[in-house]
Amino acid sequence: MAPKRKPATSSGAPPKKQRSVPTLEEKLDVLDLLKGGMSVASVARKYGRNESSIRAIKIRETEIREAVASSAPRTAKVTNQVRDKALVKTEKALNLWLEDMNRKRVPINGTMLQENALSIYAMFKPPTEEGQPSDKKEFRASQGWLNSFRNRFNLKNVQTTGEVASANEEAAKAYPEQLKEIIQERGYLPEQVFNADETGLFWKKMPTRTYISKSERQAPGFKTAKDCVTVLLCGNAAGHLIKPGLLYRSANPCALKGKNKNLLPVFWQSNKKAWVTAATFLDWFHKCFILEVKQYLEEKGLDFKVLLLVDNAPGHPDALWFVTYTRLTFSRILTAMDADPNVNVMECWKSFNIADCITYIKQAMDAIKPETVNACWRNLWKDCVNDFKGFPAIDKEVECIVQVARQVGGDSFGDILEEEIEELIEGRRETLTNEELEELIKSSTEDEDDDDEQEEPATWTLHKFSEVFQTAKHLNDLISDYDPSME
Repeated sequence: MAPKRKPATSSGAPPKKQRSVPTLEEKLDVLDLLKGGMSVASVARKYGRNESSIRAIKIRETEIREAVASSAPRTAKVTNQVRDKALVKTEKALNLWLEDMNRKRVPINGTMLQENALSIYAMFKPPTEEGQPSDKKEFRASQGWLNSFRNRFNLKNVQTTGEVASANEEAAKAYPEQLKEIIQERGYLPEQVFNADETGLFWKKMPTRTYISKSERQAPGFKTAKDCVTVLLCGNAAGHLIKPGLLYRSANPCALKGKNKNLLPVFWQSNKKAWVTAATFLDWFHKCFILEVKQYLEEKGLDFKVLLLVDNAPGHPDALWFVTYTRLTFSRILTAMDADPNVNVMECWKSFNIADCITYIKQAMDAIKPETVNACWRNLWKDCVNDFKGFPAIDKEVECIVQVARQVGGDSFGDILEEEIEELIEGRRETLTNEELEELIKSSTEDEDDDDEQEEPATWTLHKFSEVFQTAKHLNDLISDYDPSME
């Protein structure tokens, strides 16, 4: 019997097998498993790859880890290093800018990438001495470079044409009806339909005209007011908000020393850029969302049957939440100054840390009423909205912030205007400038801490209890001594 032939393509040649290239994140996982003592054969079986591929990763361990340490995205598939240092910085900054645009839902195409690459490169390019010819080939952001950049950073969703906006509009118009069909077909209740989306928060930013902001602009090094956290908000169509996720650039900030991160009012995560990635989202989904929603539905006596919408579905009032957060930060300064007249605005602002930020995020979440969250679904799922009477006026919150600021007084707060507060609130939607991208690139390498050290979860001890009770007794004795009334 004649041997069987492999099926041929239209050209007569046998079909080529698709080559699966592991990402840097997968390679890191492989290296960690090998370092932990797992054999090459076991790792190969776990990932469904040849042993030779695993050995090749092991041989390139130093190169792979250096690529990740240099802020290359973990979704990248290659570790080639560009010889032009200015171009290396340009591509890192361009990737930061692209991720920032994705967070703000701004569609990007290849032409926009090329234009911005030239602009950023001009900032990083070293100056050429007058009269001396440059020995380097001029960077032109060509189509070939663009293809290589997309491949290096594994960018699959960058459009090559400018038609993405119109396509998104058409899809958005059709989506509510499609969602309605899914809900009716599966029998979902408003309590079982959730929406999750992230929002950036410059948690120490102040109005640009204040003395604080002026001092920040003049001070060298990393600008604290540009320190950003990403808050992942999630709520259902009935108006219930679950514990928010929070991403920060430091894993173990000093302000949380001695705190058990599992007991924070937020789901704590960290990476160097404080931006949501596929890995951090899945971690939040499995360790926070599922547990929170399961407990919520059990309390409601409902089945654990859930529909989770992500990205563009407008399921939470982030503008109102941010305004409330701003009001709480201004009130904190006023309260601190009332408690100690010797404290000034700058001292209050400097003492404001990431632990305080977490506290005010929680308070701002609690201030949002369920009916407000429910009303946010009016365009997507009108039938689930109960007696929509409009959103609470954000203008009133802005007026309240202005009143608190004027009570603080001094340091440009005494004559602050509503327009400045509105500018501060809208500023969270601004795109990163070239200067801010340069600052982020520098801070990612200069701002090192003990993030690699794993902290033991903090717990109560007999010594801690004893110290608290002794302090409480001392306070009670002081009150008895100072109070003129024996009663």
